[in-house]
Amino acid sequence: MVMVTKEQALVKKIKAWSGSTFIGDDCAVLANGMLVSTDTLVEGTHFRLDCIDWRQLGWRSCAVNLSDIAAMGGRPRYLTVALTLPPADGAATEGQMQGNLEQFYAGFTACANLYQAEIVGGDLTVGRDVVIGVTAIGVSHEAGMLLRRGAQPGDVVVVTGDFGASAAGLQILLGPDQQAREKYPQLLQAHLEPRPRLCESWALVRQTASRGALMDASDGLADALYQIAEQSNVDIDVDLAAIPISAQTGEYAASLGLDPCQWALYGGEDYELVATMAADLWDTVELPFKKIGVVIARPATSGDDSENQPHIRLLEGGMPSSRFSGVVDLNHCFKHFC
Repeated sequence: MVMVTKEQALVKKIKAWSGSTFIGDDCAVLANGMLVSTDTLVEGTHFRLDCIDWRQLGWRSCAVNLSDIAAMGGRPRYLTVALTLPPADGAATEGQMQGNLEQFYAGFTACANLYQAEIVGGDLTVGRDVVIGVTAIGVSHEAGMLLRRGAQPGDVVVVTGDFGASAAGLQILLGPDQQAREKYPQLLQAHLEPRPRLCESWALVRQTASRGALMDASDGLADALYQIAEQSNVDIDVDLAAIPISAQTGEYAASLGLDPCQWALYGGEDYELVATMAADLWDTVELPFKKIGVVIARPATSGDDSENQPHIRLLEGGMPSSRFSGVVDLNHCFKHFC
């Protein structure tokens, strides 16, 4: 059975405690189609300063927030940045911190400018570790927006890019193998400087007239499939062989004796898009997506909540995969960051 993660369970409780009708997608949808999302990156949990430089950290902090806007098919407009920084200890340390912050904002604004978003404010405070809190504000596409709950039986499941590269890059950064860092630069870049799929999401919303479902795969492909299936009250069949995995990811996984599909499904932080759309439309449009599966109707149950969990079947040649259980187990999802 698919297991709900602790984070998902807590979000549901927060939604109940707050009585909010806005919680449930990658962004809150406010009046006039305004989109708002907040993400926090904490040193030691989401990144390590011995594995990432300050310019890359700035880019990454911006990109992961813009990805939430992309997950709704929206257009980013404004960003606020709240920073918690360790106290300076002497002039040299203070000068070094200012240099680090200059690099941070160079990376952040480079990413923001690429997608025509602008920093409009923020906050500075002192704390033990570096904490980065970013709020992204955007607007919905003129053709509408796509939510997680829009999948329907018969839809095809499509994705952008490839999966597992970020987890592979993290593995390299945490390891001692300097040759791997030199041999697999694309994997390092995938983890350190992800590219939010804004252009792809705009194309999807425009071509589908906002009929379907959409979210990003920040917590892994398996998680995204589960979230869409749960909120749309459907099941999903996925062809493992169709999941796009780059040559570098596959080669590096093989060198470690690992299955790259584990990274693709459970690694997370690829910031690719996962969507569903009508099958007849998929056959007629040209979009920068790849088909990996189909949406199927969820069988009727006795009403027991334990029986009404969405099922994500991982298939090979039309049969349940021998490498994985017949349904996705989110307990495999690992949450290491760098």
